[in-house]
Amino acid sequence: MSSYDDIYQCFIDNCGVDTSRLPSTDQGKYNMIVNAARHYNSRISDEDIVGKIICDNITETINADLDDTRMLILAFCIKYVYLENQLVGFEELWSPFQKEVGVKDYRSQIQGRENTLERVEQKITELLTNI
Repeated sequence: MSSYDDIYQCFIDNCGVDTSRLPSTDQGKYNMIVNAARHYNSRISDEDIVGKIICDNITETINADLDDTRMLILAFCIKYVYLENQLVGFEELWSPFQKEVGVKDYRSQIQGRENTLERVEQKITELLTNI
């Protein structure tokens, strides 16, 4: 079985996000992993030998021993959820102030964040073709 610590460390080592904005509590990390597992499960084929993963917050493990590729997929799913939440937060915070900050700058910020999300999505798709 793969541990939450292994999954989270894979995310930190491979996904290049600002760690100062990540959850500092165990519960926050659990939530990130559980949400990423939902995304992973929605993308993985029903015929996959590992199958759908189930998280257990009590033992801090998932029900499968993930190989490197599947571990990376899950790590990039964590990154995707994180970046998607960051985008929504940015939109909600700055949308009312578009005129003050400049519509062009606001739109370029949104576009840049959306492009990053697309690159992560492409990486997940690329990894899925490797299993």
